[in-house]
Amino acid sequence: MKVLQILPALELGGVERGTVDLARALKARGEGAVVISSGGALVQELEKEGIAHYTLPVDRKSIFSLALIPKIVEIIEKERIDIVHARSRVPAWIAWFACRRTKVPFVTTCHGYYSQHLLSRVMGWGKRVIVPSRVMARHMIDHFHVSPDRISLIPRGVDLSEFSFHPEKYSGPAPKVFRVLNLGRFSPIKGQLEFLRAIHRVRQLGLAVEVWLAGSEGDGKSKYTKEIQKIVHQLGLQKAVKFLGVRRDVADLLKDADLLVLSSLVPESFGRVLIEAGAVGTACVASRLGGILDIIEDGKEGVLVPPGDEEAMSNAIFRLLTDRDETRQMAHRLQEKVKREFSLEQMTEKTLEVYREVKNEKKILVIKWGALGDVILAVPSLRMLRKKFPTAHIGLLVDSRFSSVVSNCPYLNEVIPIDRIKARSWIWLTRFAARLRREMFDISVDFQNTKRTHFLGLLAGIPERYGYRRGIFGRLLNHGDLTFERPDSPVRHQFRILSKLGVSQPDEKLELWPDPLSEAHISDLFQEKGLSSNGKLVGFAIGSSPSWPTKRWPIEYFQALSEKLVKELDCQIVLMGSSEDSVLAQKFAAKSEGVVNFVGKTNLQELVSLVKQLRVLVTGDTAPLHVGAALGIKTVALFGPTDPLRHVQSSGEVTVLSRRLPCQPCYSGKCTYSEPMACLRRIGVDEVFEAVRKHLAQIYEDSHSH
Repeated sequence: MKVLQILPALELGGVERGTVDLARALKARGEGAVVISSGGALVQELEKEGIAHYTLPVDRKSIFSLALIPKIVEIIEKERIDIVHARSRVPAWIAWFACRRTKVPFVTTCHGYYSQHLLSRVMGWGKRVIVPSRVMARHMIDHFHVSPDRISLIPRGVDLSEFSFHPEKYSGPAPKVFRVLNLGRFSPIKGQLEFLRAIHRVRQLGLAVEVWLAGSEGDGKSKYTKEIQKIVHQLGLQKAVKFLGVRRDVADLLKDADLLVLSSLVPESFGRVLIEAGAVGTACVASRLGGILDIIEDGKEGVLVPPGDEEAMSNAIFRLLTDRDETRQMAHRLQEKVKREFSLEQMTEKTLEVYREVKNEKKILVIKWGALGDVILAVPSLRMLRKKFPTAHIGLLVDSRFSSVVSNCPYLNEVIPIDRIKARSWIWLTRFAARLRREMFDISVDFQNTKRTHFLGLLAGIPERYGYRRGIFGRLLNHGDLTFERPDSPVRHQFRILSKLGVSQPDEKLELWPDPLSEAHISDLFQEKGLSSNGKLVGFAIGSSPSWPTKRWPIEYFQALSEKLVKELDCQIVLMGSSEDSVLAQKFAAKSEGVVNFVGKTNLQELVSLVKQLRVLVTGDTAPLHVGAALGIKTVALFGPTDPLRHVQSSGEVTVLSRRLPCQPCYSGKCTYSEPMACLRRIGVDEVFEAVRKHLAQIYEDSHSH
């Protein structure tokens, strides 16, 4: 595996040292490492190790920095990079676009407590977002809406061979002059002014203290440095304060210091210098905020003080400088914690694990928000996808009304419900796409194939979008199939899309997973109604969608069929359907013997459990047809305005009855033929009766043959 890290520069800082440390560790494990930056003092350390470094101006905060994208793409392809790891915002933008072009996974590490600025958002767009502390994880989840499953908590690590432990540090007599180190970038948020005022208080208490200020403003700035120098003069600390500048010998400084003070005023994402101090055995005073809390427990591994509280800081400094025994105990406990939780070895292994996961991970979004039957017909495709991508994360975007039917599907990692009524609004759909974008799907498989679903895949930032290219909006798919109009069975129609993803063998078996609670409820209802699942139970799905009255076999035909089945075959008739058909069903049941009415009295899961109890189902081209097919129930399917070839999976369990007329299939909810509803009215009661009888006879033969 080869990893490209990209950051603004390689000067002497915590992020930069961490980048070099990780590159070395990757190479030591036989992995490939490449770094891109604008250059700096640490480049020679990479080159000494034989690690490739490319110098590019990726530190410039300018829109023109995007012109570097082709160069980054060239490096990714030349070096055969497997993972791109961005460690700062401007390089992250460039790298993100380059990763989109090359289809290389993109990872970020959040080294700062970012404001909610547009420029910062890219740091939450990684396939994994690495954070060094719990507070940073919470920040990225709450303020950047990063999904928790994309957050990887990996504390920074220290090289214990470079920062070696000195256990004897606080064992001897106290020094005549205590050396207190404050190390970090010169900035108002780092609290150097407050630290110096706290030191002044300590000196007023009679302790001889020498202050080491290590760091600088960087970028040629000096305004805040002058403020520090001014306060030094005001407090009379000229002889006590040493300005060390930017130092590379951090381990030696920490070894020689009696105390490290981290005086930050705003949350630190972590606090690397604390674990470095802990590694060598130097006691610490730090602000009680941010990632510092993951490293030091107050009074156990160090002393924490409220940020900016100069009196509390001075008291803590005085306490640890004067109580050598307590200081030694705290330093030793911190060293043990660093060795246990914050070593470079642990950080590298955890980071490598993230790289491996990301390299092998696929997130697939299947879009099928149509009717219930359409959702059921998509199940074989879900199974085929799972077989092709056994470790992939597969999500199904489905109409919220039907999500319960696939909630137990073993081929899915998640079911994402959508309100199709609200989805008619482009504004609402855009907001929903933003939610999907946070999920970072790699592939969308659009079985709905509408302009809205094509737009959704694009707006959700899904790089690989598969489906049927229908009309101008189909061009939004970058893996579109042009054969939508070619008729085929439902699953094979979907299979033509799946074949573009490398699925080679069609698998047309339908499945459903009845809910145990719903099954128990239906069983209780059957007992209450005097129904036996061992009897000749025949289900009638008498209705259809309100927008498809042309799919309904005439109710008087159903009534005649009912009478014939009850009288001649001693069947029990079960009516099922939605609440829209309740009035019709009540009249039916009231006039007929041997009929039990469940229309409008079951939810979707209960409908599935109800159909499972039937011997034979009689239905039009509507949801119960597909429920029955998925459960292996023998079915008589009555087709009028739609084409059974495109809507029924061929099976010995299903008998399709239809009449071919010049107008068929019309796919219209309104009949305009000269003989109204002739396509269904010409399917006679006797013909349906005979089909039911044959199915019942087959069931009888099968049961006795076993």
